[in-house]
Amino acid sequence: MRASGGWHGPERLWRHLRRGAAAYGVLLISLLLTALAWYYVRDTVEKQNGVRFGETVRATQAAVDRRTDDYLDAMFGARGLILASESVTPAEWEEYVKGVEPGRRLGGLQTLAYAERVEPSEREDFVQRMMEEGLPGLRPDLDPGGERGVYFPVSLAAPANEANREMFGRDEYPYTVYKTAMNRARDSGSPQATETTYVLTENPPGATADLARLQGFAVYLPVYESGEPTGTVAERRRALQGFIVGAFRSDDLLDAVFGGSFEPAIDFEVYDGLDVEASALLYDADGIQRAGMGGDELFTEKRRLEVAGRDWSLYFATLRGFERNAQSNLPLFVLATGLGVSLLLFGISLMLVRSRLRAERASEELEDVNRELEGTNRELEAFSYSVSHDLRAPLRTIDGFSQILSEDYGDKLDDEGLDYLRRVRSASRHMAELIDDLLDLSRVGRRPLRRESVNLSALASGIAEDLRRTAPGRNVEFDIEEGVTARGDVGLLKVALENLLGNAWKFTSREERATIRFGVSGGAFYVSDDGAGFEEAYKDKLFGAFQRLHGPEEFEGTGIGLATVARIIHRHGGEVWAEGEVGEGATFRFTLGGRDRPAEEAAARKREPA
Repeated sequence: MRASGGWHGPERLWRHLRRGAAAYGVLLISLLLTALAWYYVRDTVEKQNGVRFGETVRATQAAVDRRTDDYLDAMFGARGLILASESVTPAEWEEYVKGVEPGRRLGGLQTLAYAERVEPSEREDFVQRMMEEGLPGLRPDLDPGGERGVYFPVSLAAPANEANREMFGRDEYPYTVYKTAMNRARDSGSPQATETTYVLTENPPGATADLARLQGFAVYLPVYESGEPTGTVAERRRALQGFIVGAFRSDDLLDAVFGGSFEPAIDFEVYDGLDVEASALLYDADGIQRAGMGGDELFTEKRRLEVAGRDWSLYFATLRGFERNAQSNLPLFVLATGLGVSLLLFGISLMLVRSRLRAERASEELEDVNRELEGTNRELEAFSYSVSHDLRAPLRTIDGFSQILSEDYGDKLDDEGLDYLRRVRSASRHMAELIDDLLDLSRVGRRPLRRESVNLSALASGIAEDLRRTAPGRNVEFDIEEGVTARGDVGLLKVALENLLGNAWKFTSREERATIRFGVSGGAFYVSDDGAGFEEAYKDKLFGAFQRLHGPEEFEGTGIGLATVARIIHRHGGEVWAEGEVGEGATFRFTLGGRDRPAEEAAARKREPA
C-alpha cells in the first residue's frame, strides 16, 4: 500500500498540471505582463520624481545665491554712501538702512554698520568726537579696552534698536573669528564672511531677557581712501579706511529666501563648510538633521555655494511625503490591477478544469492562504504606519483652524469657550507629538544596524549643549566622563542618549540647582540626575510605550522616549534598567552587548599615564 501511494502522488500532480496547464499558462503570461508594466511605470515615475527633485535643488541654490547677492549689494551701497560723503551722520545712515528694508526685503539682516579705522594716536579724538555726537550706548572707552596697534570701532549702526545700540564703540578686531575675516577682506578688496558665530539680537516680547545671541555670521567689506592706489596688498593695507559690517541671523536670512514657498516634502540644510559632517549647521528647514545620518531618503544631493569668500554646503533630501501624490500611486495601481486581472483570469480558467483534483487543490490553496496571510500581516504593518503618518494633516488643520478661531473670534467667546479652544489645540499638539514619537519608535526597529566605534562622551557633550541652549537660564551642571567609547550604531546611540539626557533635563526642571551625570560604572553606562525620581515599585513600567508615572500637569511628554531607548539597546544586544527614589532622582543604566566592555575600557584609561 505504501508503494502504491508513493507512486500515486507524482501521478496526481502531473495530472493536475496537465489538466490545469492552460490556467497556469494564462497566469504566467498575465503576471509577466503585469511585472513589465509595473517596472516601466515605476521607472517612469522615479525619473519624473528625480527631475522634480533636481529642479527644486537648482531653484533653491539659485534663490540662495540671488538673495545673498542682494545682501552684498546693500553693503556695496553703504560703502558708496561712505565714499561719497565727507562725514555720514547717524541719521543719514539710518535713512539708508531703512531704504534697503531689512525687515521685509532683507530678512535676517540684524545690523548694517560702519567700523572706522582708528590709529592709536587718534583714539582719544575718536572717542571724544563720538561722545560729542551723543551716540546711544557709546562707552567712554573702546570695547574691549587696552592698547592695540590699530582699532576698528563701530561708529555707525542701524536699524535703531536695543541690540544695535550695543554695537557703538565696539571693536571686534581683537577676536580671531572676526579678525580673520577682516584681514581677508582688507587684503583681497572683496567682502569676506566669518565662520559661524553668534549675533546679538532682541528677544521677542515676554522673554526673560531683552537681548539674546543667535546663530549667524558677519560679513566685512573693506572701504579704501578715495584716490589712493589699491593695486597690491601693501597698497590696500595702507589705503584701508574701515569696513562696512553686515551681521546676519542665519535662520531668518534663509527663511526669507523661500517666503513659505519651499517644497515641504524636501529637507534643506545649509552647513558652513565643505564637509557637512564636520561643519556647523547654519540652517535646517524642518529641524531634523539628516546629512551624514545614513537615512533611507529616496533622493539626496549636496551642492557647494560660495558666500563672501566662505564655502557653504547645501544638502537636500526627500522626505517620506515626497512621493505622496496621484502620480506616485500609479505603479501601485498598475501592480494591483494587473494582479487582480491575472488572478481573475486564472480563476476562470481553473473553473473549466474538471474537479478530479479538488482534494490536492484544497491543500495547495491552504498553503496559498498562509502565504497570503503573511503578506497581509506585512501590509497591515505598512498600513498602520501610513495611517499614523497621514494623521498629521488633519491634526495640523485642527490646530490651524483652532488658532484662527481664537484670533478672529476670541472676543466673541466667553472664558469657558476660550478654554475649550486652548484644550483642543493642546490635545492636537499632544497627539502630533505622539505620532512623531511612534514614527521614531517604528524607525528605530527598521533601520539597519551599523556598528562602529562611537565616542559617547562627545555625543553626550553635544546633547548637553543643545539642552542648555533651550533654557539658558537654568542652573544645571553636566558631569560627563571623558573618553567613554563603545561599538554601536552612532545614529541610534545618539537617539538613545538624547532621550535619556532629555529625560533627566525634564525631571530636574523644578529643581533650583541640578546635576546630570553620564559615565561608566560597574560594567554599564549610566545617566543619572537628582530630580523628581520615581517609586521603585513602578520601575518595570518605565520602558513600555505610553507608560507615564507623572501626570501631564507635572511634566509634559508622551511616554514613548524610554520605549525607544529600550528598543535601541535591545537591538544592540544589551539591557537597560532604572533605579530611583521619589524626590532623590533617578539613574538609568544600560549595556550594549557584543564586544563592548565599558568597565574594562574605563579601568584601562585610569591606568594610562597622565
